[in-house]
Amino acid sequence: MQANRRLFLILTLLVVFGSLGALIWTSFTGSLVYFHTPTEILATGTSKAGQKVRIGGMVQAGSLVKEAGTQKIRFIISDGANQLPVRYEGMTPDLFREGQGVVAEGPWQPGQDFMAATILAKHSEDYIPVEMSAEGIARSKESMLRSLQ
Repeated sequence: MQANRRLFLILTLLVVFGSLGALIWTSFTGSLVYFHTPTEILATGTSKAGQKVRIGGMVQAGSLVKEAGTQKIRFIISDGANQLPVRYEGMTPDLFREGQGVVAEGPWQPGQDFMAATILAKHSEDYIPVEMSAEGIARSKESMLRSLQ
């Protein structure tokens, strides 16, 4: 009788934790979206035609063109080996500029400019806001030291 109870408890715990693990796994894998470099997306040919893709790289220096009186821009995403012309209409992120990392999302149509529906600016991990320049850091340290006295 005791052995049956113990076996039932172990099986119940296995089912509960297995279900929980499967739920967590599927929620993470379903929400992951990867981006392709220009080299990778150009290599796919027509296999991704019409599909929504993300393309990441650097905004090539000298390629950013803003159309006067509109929110339309053109630029080139480069991964160092290949380039991809991109068109976008809308507000750009504050960190978006030439020489910065960018991820553009939209439908892929081989042989045409990439028509981005969304653009995201990327920055390095060591990004420090302007307020946190060397002077700002020194002031914050002084302020913290004063508050401890």
